[in-house]
Amino acid sequence: YERRYFHIGDPVDGLVRLDGLLDAEGGATLRTALQPFMKPVKDDARNYGQRTVDALMELCRQGGSGSRRDGAGPRPQLIIRASLDTLAGIKGAPAGELDGGSTVPAETVQRYACDSAISRITGQAELEHELNHASRTLPAPTRRALEARDRHCVFPGCTRPLSWCDGHHLVWWTRGGATALPNLAMLCRPHHRMVHEESWMLERTKDGHWKAKPPLHRVPANARSA
Repeated sequence: YERRYFHIGDPVDGLVRLDGLLDAEGGATLRTALQPFMKPVKDDARNYGQRTVDALMELCRQGGSGSRRDGAGPRPQLIIRASLDTLAGIKGAPAGELDGGSTVPAETVQRYACDSAISRITGQAELEHELNHASRTLPAPTRRALEARDRHCVFPGCTRPLSWCDGHHLVWWTRGGATALPNLAMLCRPHHRMVHEESWMLERTKDGHWKAKPPLHRVPANARSA
């Protein structure tokens, strides 16, 4: 028991190594907590290890939501510093910066901006006292209406529950899209990442169905699920 430890390494090439030892009780507790998030979905291409780490990340994200199963409660706070050019997706804009100095791609910054609180800091004085807050977190009435409409992740073939999902702007608000129901969709974190970081396109047809279009070099959406 005294040998137990957990170490989180520093980012290297965009990856962080985890290492640790748990006693038998701790290991069983962690395994039990991860199990609800481990189930593969239809056409799931992830291996066991990838499903495990995704489950751990989802457990951490939902840990800040209290007892709210719909994911609408307060979430763990992740601070990313980024320029307006990065948020707007301007070519050549710098990466976002995490606490500790590591960086994340501009596409990741834009994904988080879909459903997060944004603080605009325009001068050195505001580093000490934030002014001019502009929130892009979905308003509670809008989120309730969106959840009632979508019910789960809307990416074709995916039925991950609302507790896994973020509100996604079809036309990103950094490009002028409105935070309004016709411009929103519920996406689980893996598929939200595919839209932003992997350049998949998501659209809602006139009859209310959802279509996902992959980049030219990728397989069709109905043949793949994250």
